[in-house]
Amino acid sequence: MDTTHRPPAYWLFPAGLLISLGISLLPGQWPLYAVLALSTAVLGLPHGSLDTAVAKRYLHLDNAPRMLGFLGGYMALSAAVIAIWLQVPNIALAVFLLYSAVHFGDDVAHRLGRIGGTGYGLWILGLPVTFHPAVVEPLFAMLGADQTGLIIAVAPWALALGGGILLAALILHPERAMSDWRDPLLLAVGAAVLHPLAYFIAYWCFLHSPRHLTIAARDLNLDSWGARLRAVAPTTLATYALAAAAVPFLMDMPSDAILMQVIFIGLAALTVPHMILELIASPNRVE
Repeated sequence: MDTTHRPPAYWLFPAGLLISLGISLLPGQWPLYAVLALSTAVLGLPHGSLDTAVAKRYLHLDNAPRMLGFLGGYMALSAAVIAIWLQVPNIALAVFLLYSAVHFGDDVAHRLGRIGGTGYGLWILGLPVTFHPAVVEPLFAMLGADQTGLIIAVAPWALALGGGILLAALILHPERAMSDWRDPLLLAVGAAVLHPLAYFIAYWCFLHSPRHLTIAARDLNLDSWGARLRAVAPTTLATYALAAAAVPFLMDMPSDAILMQVIFIGLAALTVPHMILELIASPNRVE
């Protein structure tokens, strides 16, 4: 078992859980929504903003036409996800949760295998829905989904399946790290005591994103935080601009629903091309 490597996310995640607990204890919902927006913008989005640099390396985008073709395809895939969500939000939400489980499994798949990673992803997503179904349901409704009973009913079964797969992978894979035991247990505690959005902040902004950013940046030889900031800034700022441009089209909705749709439908749209690129890049990285 690897206990020597302690990446930044190893220490950031417990801190994120404590911060999220403090947010959950504040009166009212708006502090939670405000921190969700801020942490997603500052800590969450940048890890995907290295995609252009990753594509340039692994897709050999060595001239302007190829780069423009990549960017056009990336944006077209994202736009297609948004269009599908607007037409069939219930199906889109279910599919988003499924491919998010697969994507989150990439965090540990290089140590626990693809199946073990999928179990890890199911565990992550099943916890908040299982612990807080009455809180999650109106959040899903803000995303346009009005038939979420099946998702909520299936969540405990997905959690049990994911937990069983994850436990088997932890036992069978000697490459496992200490964090592969620790993090699922901390996630369970966090899901039990935190609002689901605070749980999302703790996991996505303080564990998944910094861990992925560190791996991708090291692979691209971006050793200093200044170099990483310069690399992610253009794409991150462009994403901010696109999110701001979407807001006027949602002005007939409540402000909390606008925030939820911009964040989560936006993440759903960006995750599809991001996952495809990671399928190409990940096998060639040294973790």
